[in-house]
Amino acid sequence: MGDDGDVRLTTVSKDGEKLGNLIPAGSMSSTEGKSAIPGKWKIPGVQEPVELKVSGSSVKSVQQPFGNQPFLGEIEEGEKMLGLHVTLGGFPMKAWMKKEGQQTVLTFSNGGRWSKL
Repeated sequence: MGDDGDVRLTTVSKDGEKLGNLIPAGSMSSTEGKSAIPGKWKIPGVQEPVELKVSGSSVKSVQQPFGNQPFLGEIEEGEKMLGLHVTLGGFPMKAWMKKEGQQTVLTFSNGGRWSKL
């Protein structure tokens, strides 16, 4: 007898708004963004950085700091700008990347922002 509040996604959902409609102007191109994903990312409020790896169009974190679950992402192929369908701690969201000065920032549809180290 599980409570629906305990249901967590372990795959990446591509439902919801078309990703291309969510990505703001000035975001990184798909090609540039895809090459910038691998590496360590600083998450506000989390001491240890998270390392993301890309395999094909799939993105996964090495660590599992989100309720013992990894960051899971799927790159939306066919968009001009990089867009990701993400499952983070069991919750679905979308993400895109921007350059802010010299800093690369991964921005999530829930308002979260990670900085590339």
